[in-house]
Amino acid sequence: MRRELIQVSGARWWAAGVAVLAAAVGLLTLGPGAARADLGPESTYPTSGAVLDVVPPVVTLTFALDVDEARSHVAVLDSTGRDAGDGEPKRAAPTVLRLPVGGHATGDYTVAYHVTFIDGTTDTGLHRFSVGTGVPPAPLDDATRRAGTDAVATHTHRIDTFSATLLVIDGAVLAAVLALLWLKPRDGRSASLRADPRF
Repeated sequence: MRRELIQVSGARWWAAGVAVLAAAVGLLTLGPGAARADLGPESTYPTSGAVLDVVPPVVTLTFALDVDEARSHVAVLDSTGRDAGDGEPKRAAPTVLRLPVGGHATGDYTVAYHVTFIDGTTDTGLHRFSVGTGVPPAPLDDATRRAGTDAVATHTHRIDTFSATLLVIDGAVLAAVLALLWLKPRDGRSASLRADPRF
């Protein structure tokens, strides 16, 4: 039996568009957090450009938002590019990350961070301080920026099972809504996903 083409009314197109838009907003909300490059830490220890006599025992980054410790990374590189950090950064307060520092070498140190906040947004940056030189650190050059960025970027985050499950559910709901909008029985009855016995 020849199937007739389904004519979709303007109201149905509008409803389909609203459903797609709602699903897209839901997916964006659950997806990876947007970068907040303009956020930056509210304060740091040592401060950017600090001139110190000895290597500090710890570096501290304080932000305006609550940080997700498990998905945040901090590295301290000495003047040779060696990682001088001792362990993983720990949350000292909801908005504060601390990383112990080891070593006694003099020179310029680079602090690099990639921080994920509880709301899902992220922030990445670098700053420098000097130890034992008596002068401020040299400005960040391209090679130092790359090394610092690489130090905090070569990691993988755990898959958030809850968010992944919600994404799957969103996709299933979207598929069902679109199917109901497009299935239009020829006899004017309510739409149904059940097979029509006439075919």
